[in-house]
Amino acid sequence: MSLVPADYFLHLANILLLVAYSVRSILWLRCFAVAASLISIPYYLVQPTVLWPPVAWSVVFVIINSSQIGRLLWERRPVVLSKEEQRLYDLGFKALSPRDFASLVLVGEWRSAVPGDKLLTEGHRTASICIAISGAVEVCAQGRKIGRLLPGQTVGTALALLDEPSPVDAIFVEPARYVCWPISDIRAFLSKKPELRATLQRLTNNELARKVQQLVNKEI
Repeated sequence: MSLVPADYFLHLANILLLVAYSVRSILWLRCFAVAASLISIPYYLVQPTVLWPPVAWSVVFVIINSSQIGRLLWERRPVVLSKEEQRLYDLGFKALSPRDFASLVLVGEWRSAVPGDKLLTEGHRTASICIAISGAVEVCAQGRKIGRLLPGQTVGTALALLDEPSPVDAIFVEPARYVCWPISDIRAFLSKKPELRATLQRLTNNELARKVQQLVNKEI
């Protein structure tokens, strides 16, 4: 079987499609798919009767895949964290990718605290989860000091999730900076990013286990 020059375009396009289906990266798959569509167009144009429907569909595929390539490149652009965000990330969120962490931080609100400000009030419910990046938090029950939370430790996680009154006061004893997430916003965030739910659950479990261990050590 003899091949005319135009046939090579079609064969090369199909070879590129085979390569596209064999790669694992979705970005490279779309790049090869765009190249295959572009290379196939000359074949359709040089036929005795121009094959306009395949040309039109090839153009559509090029437009769709090119837009998706642009989106993937945009999502993969380097993430630049602020000084406060970087400190919070280093304190307890390294299990998340910087991009996922940046998305999580956008849901929260950065606040400043002075000595005496409360994160938890004994007998009252809380609807937020907070983490300080500076300043210590004193934990008291019925006016008696029972412990201290350092920067990077979460405050109010279980209480916010269970919607139960706090059994303790959590009070800043020095000027501080912290981030606060309303539990409703966290739930809405995770409903859009379910792949992060397991990671955040693991981080929460680790934090609770660390607090329990601290209490056990204190009793010993």
